[in-house]
Amino acid sequence: MNLVDKLLQADAGKATELETKVIKSNRLSRILGVKNATEITIREIPAKRLHELMSMQFGKNGKPDPEKSLAAQTLVAAEALVEPSMKDKSLQEHFSCKTPKDLAMKLFGLEVKQIADEVVILSGYGDVEDTDEEIKN
Repeated sequence: MNLVDKLLQADAGKATELETKVIKSNRLSRILGVKNATEITIREIPAKRLHELMSMQFGKNGKPDPEKSLAAQTLVAAEALVEPSMKDKSLQEHFSCKTPKDLAMKLFGLEVKQIADEVVILSGYGDVEDTDEEIKN
């Protein structure tokens, strides 16, 4: 049986399923006042959307802009977080945040970079350091 035959027998819905992963957040643990790292759940972002978000980190000259990089990483984290959801209006209100992005930054600070890196890997881009190296070249 060749690969086409195998694919024709596969569940077509699996091609659009988004994978989730549980990771740990030290910053959230500090906010909650617990000693062990708090588990959070992220979900894969579809390729086209992730590409849109990640392309926001480049300036007009085509080079990475550190300020824009943090904003793009925060958007990726905010969109990928399932638990806790950054879209939860009561959570936004409690922390005096107007947007999911604002809430992600307030709750996770610079940890959004680590969350975004995990999302990139989960979404199929492989190792983030390999991807960063490819972008530089």
